[in-house]
Amino acid sequence: MAAGVGALLALAFGFVLYIWLPASMAAHRGRSSLGWVILTLIFSPFITIIALLVLGPTVEKTLARMQRK
Repeated sequence: MAAGVGALLALAFGFVLYIWLPASMAAHRGRSSLGWVILTLIFSPFITIIALLVLGPTVEKTLARMQRK
């Protein structure tokens, strides 16, 4: 029973780290969620998260936010 719960928690953590976090960060910044998830699977979630933080939002996303203010 405990091994099943541990495996389920590990699977949930892996899903969040490898799929949901990079996808949501990319979408929030106006970038392709699918593309960044593929990059995460090829490289590492830590590398893609850092890259998304460094790149920031797209120009279009920045201009749209500026127009709303």
